[in-house]
Amino acid sequence: MKRPLSPFWLLTPLLPLLAVAAVTQLPLAAPDLPLPQPVLNCTQPPTYRVGYELEAGGLRPEGEGFKFWGESLLETDLCRAGILLVTAEGQVAGGAPPRLDIALNSRSLASFTFGAPRTVRVPIPGPGRLTLGYFNDYYRSEARVASLENLRFRGRACRDLAVTVPPETGGTWNPSTRTASLVTDVPMTLRPCAAGELTLRVVGRSGNGVFPILELEQGGRRLARVQTSGVRQPLRLDVAPGPLTIRLTNPYFKELADRNLMVRQLEFRPTPPTSP
Repeated sequence: MKRPLSPFWLLTPLLPLLAVAAVTQLPLAAPDLPLPQPVLNCTQPPTYRVGYELEAGGLRPEGEGFKFWGESLLETDLCRAGILLVTAEGQVAGGAPPRLDIALNSRSLASFTFGAPRTVRVPIPGPGRLTLGYFNDYYRSEARVASLENLRFRGRACRDLAVTVPPETGGTWNPSTRTASLVTDVPMTLRPCAAGELTLRVVGRSGNGVFPILELEQGGRRLARVQTSGVRQPLRLDVAPGPLTIRLTNPYFKELADRNLMVRQLEFRPTPPTSP
């Protein structure tokens, strides 16, 4: 005897049509939400603060103004319309002067470049958060750099190797890649846990046409003196337990170009209130 058809089987021929209808159904439009406006904290004269720095110390107070060393943003709150007077000068580098971008509530008001000292006048149409940004920073230098790669130690009793690269070396130490670099004559220090074998590769980057020279010393004794080149050189040394130093003996550094912006003075003249 045949079973009676369930309601599900009665709908089976309609399922493809229902699926197409579900796929092609237009979504409901999202309602427009107003963007939150910043809460203004106005003073007269305005109080300026650092709003953004690409690197720490990129924007510093200096005298009655501010010096933009790197990409950064200065901001303040204004509760009235008025006129902003900006007195600034800049260091031209890389063939271009520094540029100051001025905006109110993220809406651009003006953009100026500065070389010799000058004063510019910027109309402020109303209240809001005023920002002054410097975003075309430029810096170029030449340095002699020694790199040490794949630092490994095999001791007779252990394989621990502590590596210390002080900030004064101008270099870095990456424990995951076992790679270090040196820029100044301040040494880095290795501390093998026992007597054993130290292996590494050294490569240099020239400065002023000369490649770095490295000296490796332990216990007052020179273990090696290495003239680096642009080609990686393997190095294998027998070492004792105790501190071992690696020093760059012929450091070289020269600043070639540095673009900076000096804002000497900021003066805001609010529009007088309208008489009733």
